[in-house]
Amino acid sequence: MTVSKEIVRLRLYLLCLTGDMAGLFLSFLAANYLVLGALWGEPGKPHGLIMFAMLAPLYAILGVQGGAYGIHSFENSRRGIVRALLALAQAALLMLLIIYFGKIAEKLSRLTLLMGLGLSAVAITLVRFAIARLGVTLLGEVPHLTAVILDGVAISTAPHMTVIEAKAADLHPERHDAAMAERLAAAVGMAERVIVACPLDRMDDWSIALKSLAARGEIVVPELLRFAPARIDEMDGQPTIVVAGGPFQFRDRIIKRLFDITVAGAASILLSPVLIAAALAVKLTSPGPILFRQPRIGRDARAFSILKFRSMRSDVTDLKADRLTARDDDRLTPVGRFLRRTSIDELPQLFNVLIGDMSIVGPRPHAAAAKAGDSLYWEVDARYWERHCIKPGMTGLAQVRGHRGATDHHQDLIDRLQSDLEYVTRWSILRDIRIIVATIGVLVHHKAY
Repeated sequence: MTVSKEIVRLRLYLLCLTGDMAGLFLSFLAANYLVLGALWGEPGKPHGLIMFAMLAPLYAILGVQGGAYGIHSFENSRRGIVRALLALAQAALLMLLIIYFGKIAEKLSRLTLLMGLGLSAVAITLVRFAIARLGVTLLGEVPHLTAVILDGVAISTAPHMTVIEAKAADLHPERHDAAMAERLAAAVGMAERVIVACPLDRMDDWSIALKSLAARGEIVVPELLRFAPARIDEMDGQPTIVVAGGPFQFRDRIIKRLFDITVAGAASILLSPVLIAAALAVKLTSPGPILFRQPRIGRDARAFSILKFRSMRSDVTDLKADRLTARDDDRLTPVGRFLRRTSIDELPQLFNVLIGDMSIVGPRPHAAAAKAGDSLYWEVDARYWERHCIKPGMTGLAQVRGHRGATDHHQDLIDRLQSDLEYVTRWSILRDIRIIVATIGVLVHHKAY
C-alpha cells in the first residue's frame, strides 16, 4: 500500500520532534548529574529541569519555522543538522534573555546550562543520523522528493532522484486531457519536485502539464548555462526554469487539513438529522441507491468518487457527466429536484472531506467528460490544469461569486476558472472561513437545478 507523502512527513515531524525532546531532556538530566552530582538537581533548585522546560518549546517553534524538521532530512542530513543546531542556538539566546529579564540567573547554574546545551547539540545530531539511517524501517515507504522526466533529452541525475522515461511511462504532454494528467501524477508519485528535460519545442506543452501537479514543476534549460545571472534554479549544476510552484507549504497543508477535519466532523454531527431525512426521502420515493457516486478529477488530476444524494432516476443516471443537468431536467425526481435546489444533495461530500479526497473549500471537482459548450474544459483554457494542484472543495470562491450551474458557453468556464486560480494563489485560512460564511447565503440560488 502506497503511503501518502503527507502521512510520511507528519510521521517524520513527530518522530524528529519526539527524538529531539527526549534528547534535550536527557541532556539536561545528564548535565545535572555531571555538575551537581544528582539527576534532579539540588533541593529547591532543579537547574536542568527548569532549563529544559524553558528551552524545549522555544527550540520546537524555531526548529519548525527554520526547517529543522521534515522529509528533506532524508536527502540531506547535513542540512537538517545545521538547521537544528541553528534553532538550538537561537532558542538558547532567547532563554538567556528570559533568564536575564526574569532576574533568575542567580538561581541557575551557568555550568549546567553550558553542559546541557553541549550535550543537547550532540543529541539532536545523533537523532538525525539515527532517523536518516532507520527512516525506512521506522516510517514505512519514504518517497523520493525529486522526480526527473526524460523526454528526448539525457541529463545527469543523482541517486536520490526517481528517473522516468516519458515514452516508457506513456507521457505525452501535448495531449492536454484528463488521462494524460492522471498518468503524469501516477508516474511522479509522491515527488515534491518534478524536473523535465525535453527539447525546446516541447517546453510549452510540459509547462502546461506540470501545472496540474501539487508538486513544484521545473524544466531543464541547458541553454541558460551561458547566462548564469538568468538562472532561476538548478539541479546538479544544470539551470532549470520553475514553471509550477506548488501552492502550499507543508505547514499550510497541515493547517488546512486540520481545519477540514474539524469543520467536516462538526458539520456531520450537527447536520445528521438533515442527512438522515434526505437519505430516507431518496430511498422511499424512488428505486435505486441512496448515494450517487461519480468519478471526478481531484488533486494532481487523480480520479476519485464524489458522493451525492441521488437526485435522478437510477435508470438514467449519468456516471460520465456526458450531459450536464439542465433546468427542468426530466431525469430529476421530485425529491431530487428539491435536494439540488437547496444544495442538500452535496452534503455527503462531507465524508469525501473526512477521508481526504476533498477539502471544505477549494475549486469544485469536475467530471472528465464535462464540457463548456461543445469543448472539453481543458480545451477552452490552457490554464485549466492549474486548478488541480490542490484538493477540490465542497464550495469555493467561484461558487460564492455566482459562477456555478451549467457551462453552456466557454465564458461560463473561464469566469469560474479565474476565481479558482485566484484562490489557489492567494489562499489563507481566514479566506476559507469567509468563503464558508458566504456559502451559507448562496445555498439556495437560481442556478441550482
